[in-house]
Amino acid sequence: MDQTETLNIEEIKSSSAIGVIFLSLRNFAIQAVSVVGFFILSIVLGASEVGLFSIVAEVVSIFGYFSDIGLASALIQKKGTVDKKDLRSSFTIQQILVLLGLLIIFFTYPSVAQSRNFGSKELWILVSLCFSFFAASLKTIPSVILERRLDFKSISTVDIIENVTFYLVAVIFALMGFGAYSYAIAAFTRSLFGLIIMYKIQSWPIGFGIDRQSLKELFKFGIPFQLNSFIAVAKDRFSSLLVAGIIGTYGFGIISWAQKATRIPLSLMDAMMKVTFPAFSRLQDDPHTLKRSIEKSIFFIALLVFPMLAGIAIISSDFMHIIPKYTKWLPAIIPLYFIAFNAAIASVTTPLTNAFNAVGKISITTKLMIMWTVLTWIFYPLLSLKFGYIGTA
Repeated sequence: MDQTETLNIEEIKSSSAIGVIFLSLRNFAIQAVSVVGFFILSIVLGASEVGLFSIVAEVVSIFGYFSDIGLASALIQKKGTVDKKDLRSSFTIQQILVLLGLLIIFFTYPSVAQSRNFGSKELWILVSLCFSFFAASLKTIPSVILERRLDFKSISTVDIIENVTFYLVAVIFALMGFGAYSYAIAAFTRSLFGLIIMYKIQSWPIGFGIDRQSLKELFKFGIPFQLNSFIAVAKDRFSSLLVAGIIGTYGFGIISWAQKATRIPLSLMDAMMKVTFPAFSRLQDDPHTLKRSIEKSIFFIALLVFPMLAGIAIISSDFMHIIPKYTKWLPAIIPLYFIAFNAAIASVTTPLTNAFNAVGKISITTKLMIMWTVLTWIFYPLLSLKFGYIGTA
């Protein structure tokens, strides 16, 4: 880890610039594959099948937020050296939490399946996503090591391979008539490939152990950070499940399609966020450079995201009429307009909250997250009950 700890400001700038380029190229490649893959899947599969996978994915992703109680972010944000004790303590706590999450799913699913009349499709999608949840936890420490080195080229390689694998497998099996099972097969294959490749690129001396002093230091940042993650879960994931219960799998499929379209420009923001969090963390003691870096990141994100969102909103309706069998997604146009406007706002607020977190100002982010969560829980159910999926948007 010595290489990680000796980066000076010039190296941080250089590595950050290279990281943004690689992650932007990665996200462009991923989005290109995702758009083509999702386009084919949305022709072959119906809105209800797309909605089913999205709902199950929401459930499993909730457990992902609690899988390390912010320790991974604390390792990235830590000013000093990260040693073996830090890594193993974080890994041990994470695996305990992952095991607890899987046990909760195992014991609660039968009653949920019975009340909702779930069948084998739902079961196998859940099983594959649970495996993805476990595999993702095993990749956390290698990812942390790479991020502290600002080695986003390697991270990008893994992400691209995973995404290409997922959509390639999903499309092949969907065309073969496997329906929603295609998602389950694709999710399992993606996670297995990604795990193997990540450890080929960045292995580490896996081990278990808990060092109290190490955890104490990590928890100072990790617990407040995870509190914000919990609030984000309540705002986004739990509210989505509540809405899914109101508007059903068809309506949730429509919303998922609209969200997928707006994810294309936001992927550029994600690339910037991925780089700026560790970079801003390293610039905590240089306020002038930090200020200029934050301003530039917001400027370039807005410069790219705003026109792309406007373009997607303008051409989507005409695009659907050009493609045969794609007019079934026309109900998603109005939700797309609302979600695109929301994404434009997020492209400005997200870099700011990311900067607050990077420099340890977690309390500011917490207050903002509480405000957004309260508003979400007031308006989501009320408008969804009254106007359906358009109200959700």
